[in-house]
Amino acid sequence: MAKPVRKVYKFYKLMAEQYGESKISFILYMFLRLIIIGIIVMSAIRGDFEHLWQCIFALILFCLPPFFERTIKADLPALFEIVILLFIFSAFILGEVFSFMGKVAWWDTMLHTFYGFIFAAFSFSLLEVLNNDEDLKFKLSPFYLCLTSISITTFIGVLWEFFEYFADHFLGKDMQKDRLITSFNSTYLDSADGMIPIPVTDIKSTIITLADGTSITLQGYLDLGVIDTMKDLFVAFIGSLVFCIFLTIYLKTQGKNKLAAMLIPVKRNWKEAPPKPAVKLAKQISDLENEISILKEKD
Repeated sequence: MAKPVRKVYKFYKLMAEQYGESKISFILYMFLRLIIIGIIVMSAIRGDFEHLWQCIFALILFCLPPFFERTIKADLPALFEIVILLFIFSAFILGEVFSFMGKVAWWDTMLHTFYGFIFAAFSFSLLEVLNNDEDLKFKLSPFYLCLTSISITTFIGVLWEFFEYFADHFLGKDMQKDRLITSFNSTYLDSADGMIPIPVTDIKSTIITLADGTSITLQGYLDLGVIDTMKDLFVAFIGSLVFCIFLTIYLKTQGKNKLAAMLIPVKRNWKEAPPKPAVKLAKQISDLENEISILKEKD
């Protein structure tokens, strides 16, 4: 009898600690978590350790939203939590494990756009904590809140592109995805002083000859990650800009715009003002703990 009660107790406790304020986000969390655990088992059986570690990292990232909330005393709306969970799953599981990065042309662009939105929200949360700290002489207007959120997001995006560059050049990866182009401008082709960009257009093919005599023919000219890097930074900027539009609406309406309120993290002291669902779950947990104690005494 005690065993089923303990299972129910663990279920409610997990819900309260992880995503207790929204049943939808908790159900999604558990569903995606079960899928990832299944992939971990299959990867271990197959000896696919690269996918195994990606899955483990995804599970760790799933725990970050509650940790972030409690650490800086913020409250992430349920819709925003769902966006984060889907982003992590789409990036590490669908993108890497199931190779959507290579199979779906717009997948990487979509992920970097959502990255911009999510990290702008986290940046805003950190700034809001400082904004509301009575011990600090720190106050930003809505405009500077948006500007700083975009700046922090862009800075993190640049650091990520640095990581991709070093992974490609020193670890033999291709994270900065190469692509074929049919035109470019280059001062390298200027025979004079190298200052005039020479246009090269309508490229039909490029032949790469290796040292062993092997030739590779491409239907265009191979761009080595420059376009991908600039595209990633640009769409991340767009994502952060979209968040700032919602943020401006939220601030101007003082949180009364329902759509904006579903996407904007707010300040909350979880100990002093726990959400009602969490209070209800805490009572259920307490009742279950008492029931477990009684069952232990009987055993």
